Amino acid sequence: MTIRSFSLTVGLACAALPLAAASGGAGPAARGPYFDAVRGTASDAYGRQAFVRAASASAPAAARPRGGTPADWHSLGPYGGDVTDVAASPSTAGLVLAGIAPGGGGGGTLYRSNDDAAHWAVVPELAGHSIYDIEFGSGASVYLAADNGVWTSADGGATWTQRDLGIGANQQVFDIALDPSNAAIVWAGVGDAFGQQSANVVRSTDGGLTWTDVTPPHPAMSCTQIAVDPANSSNAVAVFGGAFGGGEVWVTADGGATWTDRSAGLPANPMHAAAYVGSRILVGGGQLFGSQYVGLYASSDAGATWTKLDDASWPLAVVTAIAVDPNDPQTILAATDGAGINRSEDGGATWQVGIGGSTGLSAQSVRFAPGSSAQVLVGASSLGVYRSTDGGDHFGPASTGISELNLFAIDTSPTDPNQLAVAFQGSNNGGVLTSSDGGATWSAEPVPPTRYSNVRFAPDGTLYAMSSGPSTIAPEGLYRRNGDGSWTGIGPDQGPLYESDLVAIEFSRTDPSLIFLGGADFGVAGNQSTIWRSADAGQSWDKVYMGGEGDKFVDVQIVGGSQDQVLVAAYDGYLAEQSGGAARSTDGGATWEPALNGLPAFARMGRLCASAAAPGPVFLSIWDSWGTGALYRTDDDGATWVSTGWSGGNAFDVACDQEDPQVLYVAQSGADTVVRSADGGATFAPYATGLAQAGTPSALALSQTGTPLIYLSGTHGSFVSARSGGAPDRIFADGFD
Repeated sequence: MTIRSFSLTVGLACAALPLAAASGGAGPAARGPYFDAVRGTASDAYGRQAFVRAASASAPAAARPRGGTPADWHSLGPYGGDVTDVAASPSTAGLVLAGIAPGGGGGGTLYRSNDDAAHWAVVPELAGHSIYDIEFGSGASVYLAADNGVWTSADGGATWTQRDLGIGANQQVFDIALDPSNAAIVWAGVGDAFGQQSANVVRSTDGGLTWTDVTPPHPAMSCTQIAVDPANSSNAVAVFGGAFGGGEVWVTADGGATWTDRSAGLPANPMHAAAYVGSRILVGGGQLFGSQYVGLYASSDAGATWTKLDDASWPLAVVTAIAVDPNDPQTILAATDGAGINRSEDGGATWQVGIGGSTGLSAQSVRFAPGSSAQVLVGASSLGVYRSTDGGDHFGPASTGISELNLFAIDTSPTDPNQLAVAFQGSNNGGVLTSSDGGATWSAEPVPPTRYSNVRFAPDGTLYAMSSGPSTIAPEGLYRRNGDGSWTGIGPDQGPLYESDLVAIEFSRTDPSLIFLGGADFGVAGNQSTIWRSADAGQSWDKVYMGGEGDKFVDVQIVGGSQDQVLVAAYDGYLAEQSGGAARSTDGGATWEPALNGLPAFARMGRLCASAAAPGPVFLSIWDSWGTGALYRTDDDGATWVSTGWSGGNAFDVACDQEDPQVLYVAQSGADTVVRSADGGATFAPYATGLAQAGTPSALALSQTGTPLIYLSGTHGSFVSARSGGAPDRIFADGFD
């Protein structure tokens, strides 16, 4: 019997540790993050529409339980987040700002450091806003490109003012460029709102108070970066990229009054970066989605002709940012979205790739500190901020305090109470982090740099993780940690494309060779929910059940006391008449049948947990609407279900306390992130002190040995608390808090 159930969450994100991130493309067959080709909707890694996050943001006040003894939760990290840009002040020593824009959607924020990126604190005024670019101006002025326009500060970022661009409702700004010869002139690159916004380049001559549309004459396309010529500020270059493809480069010699298309000779793929280097213009771009590669190009004639600078030594031709040494224009750094930082010391003639141990970074920005050839700052998807103090020869994590890592799962070892594991993922990157000291420190596991949807310890302590692709990087499916610390993929692998979208893992307690997986087929394999069974520890797999089109099994549970013969599985779905539900098997998982008796028609995002009693109840938490959750109970192994009577926020996971069959925990949306029941789920009380900043939850896990603890993962890392009856003063026996 398991004491936890796997749970999913919306959105994405990073550990402040050296960790592999994705490289390679994710075409439609490999299921890219931006569009679900089968379901035909923009979605997160689990096929959930983007509006789910907003719809489940909070539970109705009347549904929130009151009374009871709240828990005292402590953050365990790991630190990190989707950092799109990080910049140091040229005038205030130690001041650094980092922008967060989650790759899976949802709100971002701004972080501030006063000690050269050693420690970070969130800027509350910008909470909930994705930040794409940071530019320090003269004196104490700062400009931000955000999802809702341009923000300015006149006091080094202590206070902020939002600036209206005067171009309509969409004011998603991707880039800010400052005129190096006139502090009052500011440029902004604006998003195209999926082709609905035609004003994509705007310019201000009064420091951002008012703006003029100076967009080149081309179809609506997001302006991703603008560079102004330091030698002649009438010259500027703007690069553009479409959400799903296409890109252009335009130049102006009169401050944006007229433009010339300089896209000829460049790949027609999204462009992301531009820079002036003496008499040359450098541009870079590319997109992992659909393997739309660009790389890095240079022009010495204002874009009339282009020369390709990246070469065969580059493992990935997707450039997100360019930095030039302020003291040596021959030294160029190129950030890549999955292969770290590449450096040339001869103007781009030759390259050193993945310098300073950055190979695994999905770098989104790279900058030299003002006037410095030694200090380099990098912002990375999922992995937060990295810093070098020797020009890029060595990079190290610098994310302490950035709590934006989006964890998709957490688990504890049944053989060692100090062993923890978490899984995370971004748009095209992810990984597994483990701790051997109860969460005091974390290490990156050497797993393939793909998205990870689940992580589980087997009863013997062996660690497993579920990869969700991209399959162009490594096969999707289950991976196992070996005794020497290496990892082996054990399938199931249905082909070279992305054919298996698996998320749930269940192990037998009596047979170490018996493993069950749940999920759905994808792409050329179809679109039905699936359950897989291996009787030989993953050497071979049988697809034992295929459910409805558009459904996906998200949890599988061997029922306690059944000797592996009775199983219950929960599925999610929205294309069938029955939106979510359950199935059951009474012959060891060989055959399955629907188990819907007593469940409502809307029973989405189901999670399971079972009592230690044999036989004992099994609980199923669900979403019974887009704003509320409910809990159901079965005493006949899923043949019939009965509501416990509880109604709360959208339920993301449920955990059964094995010491007391009446004690349950539910992770939910709303003010009380975790609630606890002492009467078998009939009523719940808040159990959430310390979780105000936890974000959206994803999974619960209970310690299986040692001090009775409960763990929570979510969009802002992981948290731990003593369970009722435990000893809170023993949580951090080594003094770590």
